Amino acid sequence: MSTNNWMGATPAIDTLTIAELTLPGTHNAGSDWRADYPLSPSRHWLVCQHDTFYAQLHHGSRALDIRLSYEASAEGPKKFILHHNGFRNSRTLGQLINDVELFLQKNPDEFIVLDFHKLDGKDFDHDYFNKIMSSFLGHRLIPRWNAALSLRELKRASPQQRVFAAGPGIELDHTIFHDYVSHKWSGTHTTTPDELKAFIGSVMQNPPGSWRPWSLSATSYTYLGGPVDIHDQLNEWFDLDNSDWALKCNIINVDFIEESDLVEICRIANLMKARERAL
Repeated sequence: MSTNNWMGATPAIDTLTIAELTLPGTHNAGSDWRADYPLSPSRHWLVCQHDTFYAQLHHGSRALDIRLSYEASAEGPKKFILHHNGFRNSRTLGQLINDVELFLQKNPDEFIVLDFHKLDGKDFDHDYFNKIMSSFLGHRLIPRWNAALSLRELKRASPQQRVFAAGPGIELDHTIFHDYVSHKWSGTHTTTPDELKAFIGSVMQNPPGSWRPWSLSATSYTYLGGPVDIHDQLNEWFDLDNSDWALKCNIINVDFIEESDLVEICRIANLMKARERAL
């Protein structure tokens, strides 16, 4: 199964809504090795993905965790700059919009969650952000009133609306932006794999419901190495033969998504969910 069109190639899952799906997501999607960074701190403390937004989508990610800051002196979409814990890099909202549009032109039946997790800065221009998103990506945005539709119903409603954009704040245009995606994370900036496993286990005892999207941060970070590649652990923990964790999740945010089997795990989990619904 190709990762670039795994949703479109699995039509049985079209009975599910965005919130009911299990989606592979990329944590800090705008902090990748191909971006440029300040000299300090070292980039290995900031980088969470191997490649661009487009590459992440092509590899199967369907939820991008986006953190934006605002630069008034820049022009157009370049005013909105990606960052990790306040440290900016060369990625901009313009690049995100271009990559999403190019990807959907090539893969028209894939659905993408743009999770604007942080819109930082006291001077963040929400009005201009609304205008940029509406002008450049408006034809792709799933309107708020269609949030509860299944993928099949969304396809019938529009051949182009494939982006579920969500973000914080009453300043956003709530005809095109959905409510903030709740994040479940360990609460500590450094989390070992063992600590992460224990945290996920506690969340799975009483996971959020499927009436609105939510995300699980399945990431590990150390002061010495920065974001840690834990693909072996992720493959084991979310293996459907080992646990029902994948079935209980909506968005699973990971670092270095290319390394794990998460995309295929999510695809199979969605088939199982759809099969159960049909019974």
